[in-house]
Amino acid sequence: MARAYCTLAEVTRILRVAAKKVRTSEAYRDLGYNRDNGGTVRLTAVTFLDSYVGAERFEVTFSDATNYEVNGEDIGYLGEGQIDQDFSCSYFSISTDQWSGTPVADDRVHFISCSNVSTDDATAFIAGVSKWVNNQLGVAYGDSSNIPWESDLSVSIPEALNYAASYRSAYEIFSSVFAGADLDESPVEKWNRIAEDTVERFIKWKEEEGVESAPRWKSREIFFDELGVDGVGKGAMDVTSDTEDDESYDR
Repeated sequence: MARAYCTLAEVTRILRVAAKKVRTSEAYRDLGYNRDNGGTVRLTAVTFLDSYVGAERFEVTFSDATNYEVNGEDIGYLGEGQIDQDFSCSYFSISTDQWSGTPVADDRVHFISCSNVSTDDATAFIAGVSKWVNNQLGVAYGDSSNIPWESDLSVSIPEALNYAASYRSAYEIFSSVFAGADLDESPVEKWNRIAEDTVERFIKWKEEEGVESAPRWKSREIFFDELGVDGVGKGAMDVTSDTEDDESYDR
């Protein structure tokens, strides 16, 4: 599995500048309580599962000072809980330390989810882009196993590739969420060009630097074995560089 070239947080920062908003699983709004509540109960936060995506109004209704029932406006019944215990359902969880105050019967708390891509899917896009970067780097390194930061996690990912992957991931996620939208000459379309241009410049720099080009030039390993030609057996190609004219040639 390819090492991730960027984080979801880095991609999210780019997505924030788009006119149309991309929101991952944790997004929700209008967390509050009914004004006609008789008690003082308050809810500070809820935690949605990374697999969740959707827009739904959820409501927590207390039957007394301890017990409550959770329902979704369209989804319906989701379960029952107690204010002194953690609650979880198929979509989100509520930690007991997020409650404050004291409820009375019929008190209600509500919140609205507003995600349009799951965190799991967004992370999968980043993984796909990381594979794309490695495929592009094949020009300079020959194989992903020759990429230093792929084989050694202590080696930092170059900033240029982190930059490129962040913009490419933002482009892929946005294009998926708003499929069919006209992206020509939009800031989002430029994200893709930024990514491609940055990777291309990085590869060109590596080729000019002459670092770890095609792996076949890096060692004197056996290249042929009993080819069926009389007098030819095992051996290693002797590759020497001609530096007399000090010229560079494409391999």
